[in-house]
Amino acid sequence: MVFVLIFLWTIAAVLLVNNPKNESTRWVAFSAFAAGGGGLSRAMTETAIPYLHIHELITPTIENILFKLHIIGSFMNHNGLPYCFLMFAISYSGFFNKQLKNKLACVLLIPIVIMLFNTPFYPDIKNNFRILFMWCVPYLLFGMTLLIVSYAKESIQLIKRNRFYIILFTFPPIIFQIFVNYTFKAFFDFEEVWRLMPLVITLLFMTFVILISKHGLLGVRLRFDNNKRESAMRAVTSGASALNHTIKNEIGKIDILSDRIKYEAERENPKPIVKDIDIIMDSTSHMLSMVDRIQKHSQEIILIPDYHKVCEIIESSIEMSLPYLEKKNIDVVMHVKTHVKMYCDSVHMQEVLRNLIKNAAEAMEHNGQLRISAYETRKAIVIEIQDNGPGIDQEDLTRIFHPYFTTKNRGKNFGLGLAYCMNVMHKHSGKIDVQSKKGLGTTFILQIPITEQPV
Repeated sequence: MVFVLIFLWTIAAVLLVNNPKNESTRWVAFSAFAAGGGGLSRAMTETAIPYLHIHELITPTIENILFKLHIIGSFMNHNGLPYCFLMFAISYSGFFNKQLKNKLACVLLIPIVIMLFNTPFYPDIKNNFRILFMWCVPYLLFGMTLLIVSYAKESIQLIKRNRFYIILFTFPPIIFQIFVNYTFKAFFDFEEVWRLMPLVITLLFMTFVILISKHGLLGVRLRFDNNKRESAMRAVTSGASALNHTIKNEIGKIDILSDRIKYEAERENPKPIVKDIDIIMDSTSHMLSMVDRIQKHSQEIILIPDYHKVCEIIESSIEMSLPYLEKKNIDVVMHVKTHVKMYCDSVHMQEVLRNLIKNAAEAMEHNGQLRISAYETRKAIVIEIQDNGPGIDQEDLTRIFHPYFTTKNRGKNFGLGLAYCMNVMHKHSGKIDVQSKKGLGTTFILQIPITEQPV
């Protein structure tokens, strides 16, 4: 049972350290911590105390402390887990507002308080499993129901997929807990079935590692590098790579505009010249901002976030990408259905959108159409960039966010744009996903968490 304790508390620690501000993440971590109480209880009575007795290292004081840890762990596991799991489901489902969640957090504590005063703790804890069954099982079943309903009602595929991962991660141990820790102990003489728990928790831990390393879970995504030196070098060079990519894009745009200015000057048509000069000035200003930002923090991208109107961020990104769009006569359709201000770093967010717009423009034929839409869900502002280009091969979809991977001419493209976009979105605690079918175009989906603007 020591492994159960280590695995569950490791999961709790990883979640809390990497995403402590997210309410749902905290409740999952608390659930894992409470469930680990069962491992703590058995580790004390079956491992620590017997070991110290065999080697004659124990004293009455130490034994008393370890035995109290066993009692605390047992109570924590049986009473704390259902409460924490239900609060996680309430938080993650998005069906409840903040005031109602706070009220439920207090009301749902009542059974635990009652059990605290009605559970014998001396000489050893005696859990009343029939009473526990009456309120713990409904808590767990209601929590599972909320997660299933929130998954079924979700219309955005990216969020729906994340909800499926949560169900995949949480349901097996919760179902095991319902039967083994409550049903069997309350109504059947299957006391030793709980010894299968290490197997279930091992599978849970493996699922957790796979999800956070490949897909991400509750805003936590880890990358495991085989070589620490390689990881350090990647951190040092990431800022320079982003800067190089930005300069490459801006110089390409300036080159296009310079040709156009020369052409218009020969025709003595001043209005387009003034407009092109304005765009050049915007590009140079953007480059200087990026240089200054990355030069000060060369090891990583540092955000300077503030509240910005979504439409202004998108409009500015389109305006600064006009040379690429006009070169192929691409029609841009913008549809913004949210008035919520986005909490982001405007420089980096514009750069993300401009990378995606430029990629779309390069992928499409002349007279193509680019649709940019923005809307809000319960928890995030979603921006979609959709083109009607040739689409991306399915085998390439899994690699397009990898640094230095590109399907374009390597002499002119470094394969850093989408890696930079993913890095920026990760820094915003957001997500980027892509949907594409060969011949049917490509859609990039950005999600930025909604942060309540202070009055």
